Amino acid sequence: MLVGLDVGGTFTDAVVVADGRILKSHKCRTTKPNLMEGIEAALAGVAAAINPSEVTRVTLSTTIVTNALVMNQVDPVDLYVVPGPGMDIRPMLPAEPVVLSGYTDHRGSLAAPLKQSKLDAIPGEKRHARAAVSAKFSVRNPGLEQALKEELLADGYETVSAGAELSGSLNFPRRTVSAYFNSAVQGTFESFSEAVKAALARYGLTAPVYILKADGGSLPLERMKASPVETAFTGPVASVLGMAALRSMPETMTVALDMGGTTTDISLWQHGVPMMARGGAMIREYPSAVRSFAVSSVGIGGESAVAFDENGQLQVGPDRLGQSLVLGGTIPTLGDALIVLGKADYGDTEKAWQGLAELLQKAPAQYVKCAHKKAGDDDERNAVKFLAEDIVAQAVNVITEGIAASVQRENKLPIYVVRDIVEPKLFTPEELVAVGGTAVALAPFVSERLGLPVQIPQNAPVANAVGAAVARETLMITVHVDTAKRLLVVPELGIHQKQAAVQTAAQTEALALEFLQKAAEDLGLTNAPSGHIISVEDVPIIEGWQSMHRLITVKAQLEPGVSEYVR
Repeated sequence: MLVGLDVGGTFTDAVVVADGRILKSHKCRTTKPNLMEGIEAALAGVAAAINPSEVTRVTLSTTIVTNALVMNQVDPVDLYVVPGPGMDIRPMLPAEPVVLSGYTDHRGSLAAPLKQSKLDAIPGEKRHARAAVSAKFSVRNPGLEQALKEELLADGYETVSAGAELSGSLNFPRRTVSAYFNSAVQGTFESFSEAVKAALARYGLTAPVYILKADGGSLPLERMKASPVETAFTGPVASVLGMAALRSMPETMTVALDMGGTTTDISLWQHGVPMMARGGAMIREYPSAVRSFAVSSVGIGGESAVAFDENGQLQVGPDRLGQSLVLGGTIPTLGDALIVLGKADYGDTEKAWQGLAELLQKAPAQYVKCAHKKAGDDDERNAVKFLAEDIVAQAVNVITEGIAASVQRENKLPIYVVRDIVEPKLFTPEELVAVGGTAVALAPFVSERLGLPVQIPQNAPVANAVGAAVARETLMITVHVDTAKRLLVVPELGIHQKQAAVQTAAQTEALALEFLQKAAEDLGLTNAPSGHIISVEDVPIIEGWQSMHRLITVKAQLEPGVSEYVR
């Protein structure tokens, strides 16, 4: 028995899954600022189907980290960088760093040691409780980062995030951004973790608790305290996994839409597989090293506020200012318009009609005149319908523009393989799949606008919670071998050691899988899928006009995805 919880911007969903079937699901309001109230209400809604002794895992998808980052409600962080010679990365960072001397070259050799005097000279007023460290080429030799981290912890910092521990990829600015934001959200994530465990305990749930990551996998909640930045963007990720679990994804080039109360999340799929963000996710305006699905969001959801702006133009979203009128809100929403058009049926429908009628009265005279002309001068309800149609049309505009932007970004990404130049594979949408609470009402309008068939799977309103419940355990490591220097580096595990046995890419791949398996065992990932190689770089080192040695980098991963299909 699996329990999935999705804490979204508007709704909190819970599902209980056993033997590939949803035994019980429940949707309730997300409670802000105390998310635990909504989580407990969701659990209460499915409690009748839960036998605590049979629950093997509880998995959460949460917006807690995403919201903290977007709203800048994060802890202050002291950022230390060891850039060595070369480009000044300070303009690329979210905070002014303390720049320290020292340098590791591209082969992982220590060219200049870290100077202790630099640390001693840092003014006391600059210090906060949390810090982050990042050094250029630390993935080839994490020694400088480790030494600096140890020094800062000994000097009194509560937590210190290191770039190479979070990502084994070569991109110094992205790793630095990841390390900074990882420390910035640790306090938020730790408080959330403790509250979640207390809420689950009240329902007798003592099974292991997992949290969804941006790459589509999950890891134990306790493990994620060290890298909470990886839990950003798990709302859209949960919807991607939910679509996969519900067997709703065709083999075509598909646009997937998760239509919630606040936003619509857009992902692109090929051959039934979600596309990944190349390089890493964007955190605010900063490119990070966080591995993530290629998901973008637009500010349109069922509770997007509707109003005429100061210029008399109809505005739909991106703000959400409360519930729809039919549910007791005070401001008209997209959901109210869908109810007026007969595409949804919940709450006090007459309040939707009344609210849109009052909104029409506030519209510019020319707009009102046009509405009545279209509806017939004496038919007020048809005039209100005209307004509702306009609201939906504008919402559809925003979504279709978001889809077009996502497709354009994908098709404009750099090409690194000659085959892709000769035979370019442009993404051309062929189908739509939609989930989320607003999908049934809104997705058909998007389908009609784009001229694409749309599929709305059964249990679409709770697809996110389903995706969380059945998410596989996942983990990724990087193994770097320099055969000339006889060096072996696994940055995520802090390994940097001499070796002579590994000389080929095939040997490095085998070693990477061994390290991955051992890391999974150490984390207690007993149900994890088998590891596989996701990338291999094998670069010859030319000396004396001959290829004498090699630089080999292998990435291995426990494959993300779903552990079972659900009906």
